[in-house]
Amino acid sequence: MTPRHPEHDRIRAGLTAFACGDALGVPWEGRSPAEIDPAALDGLPHRRSWPPGATSDDTEQLVLVAENLIASGGTGDPRAFLDALAAALPAMRGAGPTTRAAVDRFVRTGAVQADGGCTNGAVMRVLPIGWITPPDAAGRRRALVAALTRTTHAAPAALAAANAVAAMGAHAVAGRAGEDLVAAAVEEVDTAGVGPAGDPVRLAAAGGWEPPAGGVGLDAMETAAAVVHLVRLHEDPARAMRHAVLLGGDTDTVAAITGGVLGGRRAGPRIPWADRVALPAALDALAAGLWELRRRSSASATP
Repeated sequence: MTPRHPEHDRIRAGLTAFACGDALGVPWEGRSPAEIDPAALDGLPHRRSWPPGATSDDTEQLVLVAENLIASGGTGDPRAFLDALAAALPAMRGAGPTTRAAVDRFVRTGAVQADGGCTNGAVMRVLPIGWITPPDAAGRRRALVAALTRTTHAAPAALAAANAVAAMGAHAVAGRAGEDLVAAAVEEVDTAGVGPAGDPVRLAAAGGWEPPAGGVGLDAMETAAAVVHLVRLHEDPARAMRHAVLLGGDTDTVAAITGGVLGGRRAGPRIPWADRVALPAALDALAAGLWELRRRSSASATP
């Protein structure tokens, strides 16, 4: 058997860790830090009507983006993405109001671009774009992020935050160090030209960001700052995901993105609760498809 490329295994690890972070955070979403029991995290306690180990719309939308990229040959198809999102939305757990409003607009009018939206509904799903693009393919990565982010979230700060997360994913799969991932996020915010709106990410990169007392909110840049903060502090994905949940607020999204970034830096990270998570059914096919797109992108950039 031909050994798989390390970047293939890192993409699979990123997918796995993303779902594991999502499931870890689901039971605690919306809670303040004081309401979260650190000793109960790995047990994935029950949340209302959700099955044990369930993931949320974070994982489902990330999978939709991955499938869209694979089906389109890496070019991204906004209309097909919205078609798939509209079909999945009625049964999707946890989808936010901005995403729902954008899908409703698409169904009613056929418009494939939102007219606003600065929450984190697009930030949470862009890692597959980073996973298929080498670090030096920034222009292509930004174009893909713009095409698939503006379908639901068109505010400049939301787009800048999505670019920051996608860039971290690209550098992670390349095996870069944590400080390189943090620097890549800051570069994207600076390149976007959003000015003071990008200060949370810059502060997090410099070690000066303080998590909100009531938990991380739904703002796109605040979410990106929380992820940068955690990537700066941790090498181990499991430890970082636990820390993400303990920040409170949008626990599943912050833990999922953090897991996807740090999980993508190494093949087979140890995640103690992984065997109790409802992982995506097509995990292997998604990893293989995304890796093939990254391989092609890397090959086309080779002189």
